[in-house]
Formats: sequence, C-alpha cells, structure tokens
Amino acid sequence: MAPGACPQAPVAALAAVAVAVSGWGLLVAAVAAGVWGMGGGQTSAVTAVIVTRGLWADCGTDASGVVSCVPLVSLVSLPGYLHGSRALAVLGAALGALGGLLGALAGPRKGPRAAGGALLLLAGLCSVGSALWFGLGSAHEFFEPSVMGTRFEPGPAVLQAGGGGALQALGGGALLWMARAGPAPRAAAAPPPPALGDKYGRNEYV
Repeated sequence: MAPGACPQAPVAALAAVAVAVSGWGLLVAAVAAGVWGMGGGQTSAVTAVIVTRGLWADCGTDASGVVSCVPLVSLVSLPGYLHGSRALAVLGAALGALGGLLGALAGPRKGPRAAGGALLLLAGLCSVGSALWFGLGSAHEFFEPSVMGTRFEPGPAVLQAGGGGALQALGGGALLWMARAGPAPRAAAAPPPPALGDKYGRNEYV
C-alpha cells in the first residue's frame, strides 16, 4: 500500500463523522427547545406578549420576561404538519445517533462505515424534510384566512434543523464514498538486487 494511505483514511472518516455529529447536535437542540414558529401580527404595545411555537409547546413571554408555556399534546386539534415534522425530526435524531456511532467505531472496516454513512444520510434527509414540512405548513397556515387564533411564521429552529440535516447528509455521503472507493492502489514492489551468480557466469571462473 502506498506510504501514508493507511493513516489518512481513518482520519478522513473521523472528520466526516465529526461533521455529521455537529449537524446532529444542531438538530437535537432544535427538537428539544427550538423556536420553530414565531407568532406574527399578534403582539400589541399594551401586552407586549411574544408568542413562539416549538415542536412540543407554545410559549408566551411578557414584557417582564415571564415565560408561560402550554404543552402541545392533542392528536386531533393540532395541524398535521406539526405531527409530521415531529416524527421526521425524532427519526432523524435517532438515525443520526446510530449512524454516528457506527461511523466512529467502524475503523478500517468498510461494512460498518457504509452502514453508518447510509444511516447518517437518511437522518439528514429526515431532518431537512422536517424543516421543510414545518416551514411550508406554517407559512401556508399564516396566510390562510380561515385559521383562527395565533398564526405562526417559520422561526429560527427551522433553519437550524435544516442546516443540521444538511451537515448530517454531507458527513454520511462522505462516509459512503470512502467505503465504496476501496483501498489505495499498492505501490509496485522494487525488483530484488541481482545475485552474484547472475552477474558473472560460471565459465569466467573456470
């Protein structure tokens, strides 16, 4: 094998895993406590209440900084895009954790590295799908005249989850490419030095 080929492959694989894990961290932070929706058009100068929506609760912050939240536990009254975004985000976080673990522990083995890369790529697609679903659904609901109550426009967590998913997909795709690339080509072996008997014929000593 060419000099330096063995150490470089694990380092590149670990770098790809690090990129994917950083994206996984962004997704987990967005799922746990991210602002996925911002209440638009409902803030008044008298109450000065800022209403935000996460995947699990709606929260309001008044002028004094007091935050009160209402859990989103209904399966019927909540919009469909919220349930779909929840499912894809949780699936992306679970697949990303498993894929990152496989990719980090794979070492030089191509099978576990390819499996980890595939899981991370799928996790990234789920994360990006969750962000797109929530963003498009909330934007449609915001401009829908028949919607009563607070209308939400996409918040910063949508971009956070989408960016995290892109990093997971990037790292997973790199791991897949490394697993399919195969080992580095072997260097041509140097010919053995000629033996003394090959250089001088036996007749020269007779």
